[in-house]
Amino acid sequence: MHWFGVLLSAAPLWLSVSGADGAVNVSDSMGEFVYRRDYRGPAVIKQAGGFRPQGSDWELDEEAFSIDHHYRAGPHGCELDDAGDAPSSFRTAYVSASRKLATGAGHGGWVYEIRATPNILDDRWQESYPDGKVFALGGIHWHQVKRYARRKAAEPVDEVVWMRNPDYRQWLYERPDYAATYRVSTEFPRALSLGEVGDEQDGLMQRPLFLTAQRYVADEAADLVGDFPFSYEEKQMPGPYPPDMSKKQFVEDQVRYELQQFIDMTDEQLKDFFVDGREMLRGLLPDGKMDQGGCAALLRPRGTDEKPAQEQPGSNSCCKLVASLREKSRRDKQSKRTLGLSFDELQRLMTGRFENLNCVLLVARMKRRADGDYTDGDDGGVYIVDEDINRRDCERLRQTISPQPTRAIFHADHLWPKEAEKQGGFIPPGTNPAFAAYHTFGAAARRAGAFPAKGSQGLAGVVYLVRATPNMLVVKQTVPLVVGGIRWKQVIGWVYIPRNYRAPKDVSTQGVKARERFEGLFKELSKPKTTLFEPNPDYDHSLNNSTAYGEYVKLDGMLLDDVKAFMKANGKAVGWSGDFPLLRPLQPDRAGQGAPPQHDEGMLWRMGSFLFGTFGTLLAMMTGTIALMMVPGAVAGELLGLEPALAAAMHEGRIGLIQLLRTAMGAVAMG
Repeated sequence: MHWFGVLLSAAPLWLSVSGADGAVNVSDSMGEFVYRRDYRGPAVIKQAGGFRPQGSDWELDEEAFSIDHHYRAGPHGCELDDAGDAPSSFRTAYVSASRKLATGAGHGGWVYEIRATPNILDDRWQESYPDGKVFALGGIHWHQVKRYARRKAAEPVDEVVWMRNPDYRQWLYERPDYAATYRVSTEFPRALSLGEVGDEQDGLMQRPLFLTAQRYVADEAADLVGDFPFSYEEKQMPGPYPPDMSKKQFVEDQVRYELQQFIDMTDEQLKDFFVDGREMLRGLLPDGKMDQGGCAALLRPRGTDEKPAQEQPGSNSCCKLVASLREKSRRDKQSKRTLGLSFDELQRLMTGRFENLNCVLLVARMKRRADGDYTDGDDGGVYIVDEDINRRDCERLRQTISPQPTRAIFHADHLWPKEAEKQGGFIPPGTNPAFAAYHTFGAAARRAGAFPAKGSQGLAGVVYLVRATPNMLVVKQTVPLVVGGIRWKQVIGWVYIPRNYRAPKDVSTQGVKARERFEGLFKELSKPKTTLFEPNPDYDHSLNNSTAYGEYVKLDGMLLDDVKAFMKANGKAVGWSGDFPLLRPLQPDRAGQGAPPQHDEGMLWRMGSFLFGTFGTLLAMMTGTIALMMVPGAVAGELLGLEPALAAAMHEGRIGLIQLLRTAMGAVAMG
């Protein structure tokens, strides 16, 4: 199989892509509006100052900043809460809304029309959320509400009577010079999508997601909504406006609606994430009433009669089922878009359940998807399955989609290669036992470009491609942490970076165009005498099988003796001798001696053509494992063979697929 094509087809999973395609629905000439349905009337919303994120101290909970977490928790976070009108334990940084008025006003209660601002996010990785759902980071101010309407359950949307909000800040939200900012944002830090931090959170070791959200609002939305987290103006409003229903009734209404949506799916649509299909779901709404016991039964693990406490029939069992179906259906769409596999197929491959799984067909489907010759539901014919060949392909696919250990990282430094060679490598500054490195070339290049310029050619720091060793921590870390240091023999190659370098911004890094351009990059780098990284002749090939440490270690706050114990167990590859520093620092009078006054012009031209040319955006997104294949000598190919190397490159440490796989492994097998 052409596994390079598989890599390209899944590129958006491991690339830190920001941006989206497609047009938005403009509500009027002055920008966009969104809509929110709520059981609370205007007096209550006004008194609270607006629609606030759910849960006390949500800003202290890093998981609260994940849109995926917000959606998977189900209506009003019922997946994590008990039933009824009791105070919620669910915490989120978002308030749900919708681009569609029909969705927002689909049931009884109140519907609010709200001025769109850039803190309202439309997450389109890999596909937009259903019903036009969008997510307001930090919430929605009362003075953003332009109008509201009270609607009876059966009342057509176009018959509701809208009432103007006298507190709507027309002077702020109807200004022609601000029209371009009255929008829902599709470009925002990817960490907020799935709650997985990455290189874009460089330096944010404490509360990285909160600080990412705070930076984003400050840069994009503060003029319209204020500083993050928002200050809400609590006011009194004449009333009364008695609620049409309780919170419990409101949630049940939404759960019933979403269950019906799943029931209305075809068996073909359901089978890939809910194997027992529509008939099992149809029985959950007899005469329009929810069967909580039936919902609880479908939440139990398949093939067991055990009833854990959270799966006992309760008044919110159907809400929990909806939360589970939300997750599975979304994972199914993501898996199909990126790998050409259904969610059920992905789960079975990862858990080694190959019975009745036609992996010959799956291999052919993935290849056709990679080659751009596949549409959903078209498997291109009948595939005759030989049992031995099928098992071989199943094992091959399992290896391809499984997370791989980190084999290489990037390090940015002000020391040039000759200086680093004299020092013997790199060590933490001062008395620190560790320093941060990078998963992606772009993040490392930004840091290297921030160092003071050296010489007369505008170059600053250097990005080093480094073989990972067990003294490097990558699991659940914001960025890779190097404990002790890096030996010069670990350096595979390097690139000189111009002062203040930033990768070219190009939104055409998704879909077919991304695959075509990435294939073009590899073809370009495969040409004779065409390299990006200068190879290190002193690289130690005995390290080719080395990888980063594979478990989580909480380094922050660790006692020095415990750090030394960690190094004693994991520092052999870097020559740990029992104490810090790992290397003797380069003497100040020798610093700078390794920096040549002039670099070869041919080298500079080649470097610039990659960094600033058409491939600059793609290079910024590549992981260390991808970079291994760009160094003369084919380090990764010698070590892994091309197919496993590409599989490793596809999945190493990137946020999207890792979250997808974690969910697939941990999901309850319903039905």
